[in-house]
Amino acid sequence: MQIELLSGSTDTHLKLALSGELDAITAPKLYENLNRLLQQHTKVQQITLNCRGLTYLSSAGAGILLMSIDNFTPKGITLELTEVQPEVYNILDLLGLTKLMPVNHV
Repeated sequence: MQIELLSGSTDTHLKLALSGELDAITAPKLYENLNRLLQQHTKVQQITLNCRGLTYLSSAGAGILLMSIDNFTPKGITLELTEVQPEVYNILDLLGLTKLMPVNHV
């Protein structure tokens, strides 16, 4: 999985692009990168993950997203997913994550 900081990010809104697979091997990398970015950008209120290039989401990947929501929400940080592919959206919806965070699919 690749993580890229997108242009248009601001002090309060981080925009990242994900590509590849979010699974048991790559999910911890995403969580570590999000936490590192939050340490560098202390005023962040929203994180947008553009998932256009995300081709697969495992239960471990979904678990990392849920853990991120649980850790970021008390800090006033919103996590949202955009351009989610139908296969990935179906998994998020099945697990109930679409009720916990904004998810926009293609």
